[in-house]
Amino acid sequence: MDQRDGLSGARFRPARTLVSIRVAFWVATALALLWEPLRGAQIPPFRAYDARTDLLFGTFAHWDAQWFLHIAEHGYDSRQSTSFFPLYPLLVHAVAWVTRSAVVAGVLISVVSAGFAAVALVRIARPLLGPEGAADALLLVALFPLALVFTAPQSDALFLALVAWSFLSAQRGQAVRAGVLGGLAVGTRLIGLALVPALLVLLWPRGRGVRSWARPAPILLLPLALGAYMLYLHEHVGDALAFQHAQQVFWLRETPTLGPLGGLWESIVRGYQGAAEILRHLPRSGGAPAGYPQRDHLAAWNSIHFALLLGALWLTWVAWRRLGLAFGLYSLATIALVLLSPPRYFPLASFPRYVLGDFPVFLALAALVRGRPLARDAVLWAFAAVGAVAAVAYSRGVWVG
Repeated sequence: MDQRDGLSGARFRPARTLVSIRVAFWVATALALLWEPLRGAQIPPFRAYDARTDLLFGTFAHWDAQWFLHIAEHGYDSRQSTSFFPLYPLLVHAVAWVTRSAVVAGVLISVVSAGFAAVALVRIARPLLGPEGAADALLLVALFPLALVFTAPQSDALFLALVAWSFLSAQRGQAVRAGVLGGLAVGTRLIGLALVPALLVLLWPRGRGVRSWARPAPILLLPLALGAYMLYLHEHVGDALAFQHAQQVFWLRETPTLGPLGGLWESIVRGYQGAAEILRHLPRSGGAPAGYPQRDHLAAWNSIHFALLLGALWLTWVAWRRLGLAFGLYSLATIALVLLSPPRYFPLASFPRYVLGDFPVFLALAALVRGRPLARDAVLWAFAAVGAVAAVAYSRGVWVG
C-alpha cells in the first residue's frame, strides 16, 4: 500500500469523492423524472425490484445501455449487436445472477468501476501535479458533462478503470499486470488499443539482457484480446470482422482514404459548415411552428463537437509537454482511433464519451488551472452546470454524446 494513502481509509477517498458526486447527480436526475415523467416508448424496458428502484436504476438506461443489457440477457443475437465488445455485458450477465436484475447489475458495475478509476487517476496524477492538482483532476473527471455514464449501465466506467490501472501498472514496471488490464480494456472497447504506444514507452527495455527485452512482451495481450473476440465472431456469426461491418452498415462509419487525417478533415469541414449554418441561416422564433429543421440540429452537433475536438487536441499537446511522452501518445492515439472511422454526416459522433476515457486531457487541464483559482472554479462550475443539463436530457432519451 502507498504510504501516502495512510491506513485510515484515505486510500479510498478518491473513490468516495467521485462516487458521491455522481450519485448526487443520479438521484437529482431521477427526481426530475418524477417532476415530469416519461411517456410511452421513452420509458426504459428494464426492471429492477419495485417502482422506486425501477425509477432509480432506469434513469440512464437509454441508447447504448439498451444494447449492453440486451446482449447481457440474450447474447449476440444480431449482427448489429457485435459492435459492442463483450467484457462489460459478460460481467453484467454474471452479476445479474446475484442481483436478479440486469439493469441493477449494469449500474453497480459502473459505479464500482468509477470508484476504482478514481483511485488510479489520483495515483497517476499525484506525483505530477501534487495533491491539490490530483484532486482537481479527479473533480474534472467527476463533473465532466458526460460523466453521467458512471451511473449508467454502459461500459465507459469499466473502460476508464481498466486503462487507468493498466497505465499505472506500466508506470510501476508491472508489465504483466499492465498487459492483462490492457487486454481487458480492449475486450471492453476497441479504442483500448490506444494504450499500445503508451505502454511501449513505459515498458521499453532499459538493459541489454534477454529479460529486459522481454519486458514489453505482455503488451501483445492487447491485440490478442481483439483476436479472441474476432475468433468468437468467426465461430458465432461467420464473420471475424462483424463488429467493423456492423459499424459500417448500421452506424455508417467508414474509414477515409487518409485514415485519421481524413477524419480530421471531415470534422473540420462539418464543424465549419455547422457553425455557418447556425450563424447565417437559423430561423427566427425557434423555427415555429415545426421547430428547427434537422439540418440545424445536426449543425449544432457538428460545431459543438468540433470545438471539443480542438480542446482535446490542445490538451493532448499540453499532456505531451507537461506530463510526458506516454501521456501524449495515449491521448493522441485515442483521438486518432476516433477519427479513423467517422460517420460522414456526423464525424465526431460519441466523441465526448471517448474523451472521458482519455484521462491525460483531464490531468493536462488540471495542470493548466493549477494556481489559477478563478479559472479552476470557472471550469468546474461550467462542467457541473452543463453536466446537470446533460443528465436530465439523457434521462429523457435525448442523445447528448
